[in-house]
Amino acid sequence: MTTRQIFDFTIDDAQQLARNLYQIQAAASPLPGERDKNFRLETLTGDVYLLKISSGVEDADILDFQNQALTHLADSPVGRYLPQICPTHTGEFIGAVSLVPGQTCYVRLLTWLPGTPLARANPHSPALLRNLGGLLGRLDVALQGFSHQAMHRQLPWDMKRAGQTIRRYRTCITDPDKRAIVDYFLRWFEKQVAPILPHLRQSVIHNDGNDYNVLVGPPHATERRVAGLVDFGDMLYTHTVFEPAIAVAYAMLNKPDPLSAAAPLIAGYHAAFPLTELELEHLFILIAIRLCTSVSIAAFNRRQNQQNEYLTISEQPAWALLARLVEIHPRLAHYIFREACGLPPCPQTEKIVAWLQANQTTFAPVLRPALSEQSCHLLDLSVGSVELGALPNRTDMTALTDLIDRRLQTVDATVGIGQYNEARQLYTAERFKEQGPDGEIWRTVHIALDFFTAPGTEVFAPLAGVIHSVKNNTAPLSYGPTLILEHNLPEEGITFYTLYGHLSEDSLARFYPGKKTDRGERLGWVGERIINGGWPSHLHLQLITDLLDQDGNFPGVARPDRRQTWLDICPNPALLLGLSADKFTPARRDIPALLQQRNESVGQVLSVAYRRPLKIVRGHGQFLFDEAGRVFLDCVNNVCHVGHCH
Repeated sequence: MTTRQIFDFTIDDAQQLARNLYQIQAAASPLPGERDKNFRLETLTGDVYLLKISSGVEDADILDFQNQALTHLADSPVGRYLPQICPTHTGEFIGAVSLVPGQTCYVRLLTWLPGTPLARANPHSPALLRNLGGLLGRLDVALQGFSHQAMHRQLPWDMKRAGQTIRRYRTCITDPDKRAIVDYFLRWFEKQVAPILPHLRQSVIHNDGNDYNVLVGPPHATERRVAGLVDFGDMLYTHTVFEPAIAVAYAMLNKPDPLSAAAPLIAGYHAAFPLTELELEHLFILIAIRLCTSVSIAAFNRRQNQQNEYLTISEQPAWALLARLVEIHPRLAHYIFREACGLPPCPQTEKIVAWLQANQTTFAPVLRPALSEQSCHLLDLSVGSVELGALPNRTDMTALTDLIDRRLQTVDATVGIGQYNEARQLYTAERFKEQGPDGEIWRTVHIALDFFTAPGTEVFAPLAGVIHSVKNNTAPLSYGPTLILEHNLPEEGITFYTLYGHLSEDSLARFYPGKKTDRGERLGWVGERIINGGWPSHLHLQLITDLLDQDGNFPGVARPDRRQTWLDICPNPALLLGLSADKFTPARRDIPALLQQRNESVGQVLSVAYRRPLKIVRGHGQFLFDEAGRVFLDCVNNVCHVGHCH
């Protein structure tokens, strides 16, 4: 071979190496790589291989470590998803080639895994991402107990060293706004995560499940599935939780709703190799810190070598993702991940609810006169409400106010109760819109109780506390004057909050953060509609187990697909009234129960065409509405048939 440096290897050189070391006649084509020179080899008979040429500065023990790991995994349940090492014609698993005097290159040949890189396979369905998480979990199970003398490596990509790596390279990030995002997550990492790392499990992991190292098979009748995992070049012994963190970081790239992409992957990993409480608690920051490591190293590499696009291939989507992640509170992500794993989303909620249930008889009335069966009427403000049936435009607050007033007069009640865990079609403004995994999604599920009553009705604290925050939320459709009380019970080891929204402006005058409030103390009065975002006059009462560091405000409605997480963060405030929580929660018939009844009552000739059947509860004009308030165009009943296209 001609004398040249490692990264000057040509296609002819690769083909010659294949002949000399492996006695294979094959056509070579170059592939990208960070440290190795890689070639795809295809023989005349259609056999395909991957040829990897490593510089002489690469430690041969590291290459042997990778080879031994692949050999160890070959007979495991994940072996068929991994490449296998091919020996040279003399039986060696690492070939050596001398170039210039004193310089040696190491050569390895691996079987080729067919498939499409995850980065180029769209869409990434929840089933596909769960499948990926399961593969990585089974991989790490198979690697338990595996060891090698070279597994303790000093690698910039080891997230144990993330603080050092980011601080070393962050100065290469020239945009101050981008550098501020990296610094934000670095502070979280160094304050919250780094101190607990010694308590997390360690093992050998793949350490680089990025979207170009994961291969996806062709579409099947149902879902695409993961076909392979390649590139063990970053393998090392480190904290096991880094495995799913890295894979999630790349799976979230280019997703409109990153947490919806993260959740199924984490769920798949957890099902195969259960994560510990501590690992789940800090997983979100680890995901973000992997991205911060990636963009910091990419900024350095771009400064050093502007010609190698592979070194910065994920940089732009990583920055876009970090800009979205910085808006998500880490504890909210933690709760969503817990729910995905089949755990109670908010770990402190059970203890808080138990205390409230045990002390219900000691709470003071929230309104005076106190609520009673005679004075209250349970309103139905849901999507399928019969009471709202005569109100086509459910965002018309004037019409809604008149309807509620007439209804209370009809039943001779002074208070109309808006139910907890009720999906409503009242929330269609921009402020309630978010990006979901499949497009725009509205927060429609009410996670509080509403008490529609006359302005000036007195509002009282059901139990003692401290004023956490005082704020007049003046935006349209917001809370108006709002008080949040903190209830800290150190002897019980619990802290929770109560929120009182839609008060009068003078209710806030005598309160300030830190002021103690007694049980039964008057907090203020129900405010006029004109100062409460335009809503009908009412008290919005919310119980909150984690305020997520918000001040003076908190979401009062939740996305339907995150319903259980938010219901756990905000349990039913009926607990504060000394009444059964079931009384203020609408009865919901779930889809499985409805399907069972349908199968028992309706013939099979009338089939269901949807993989996830829709639960339609209302129709109006050309639209249908499901139980969560999502709007569908009715293209079944005489709308899009021939003759109706005009």
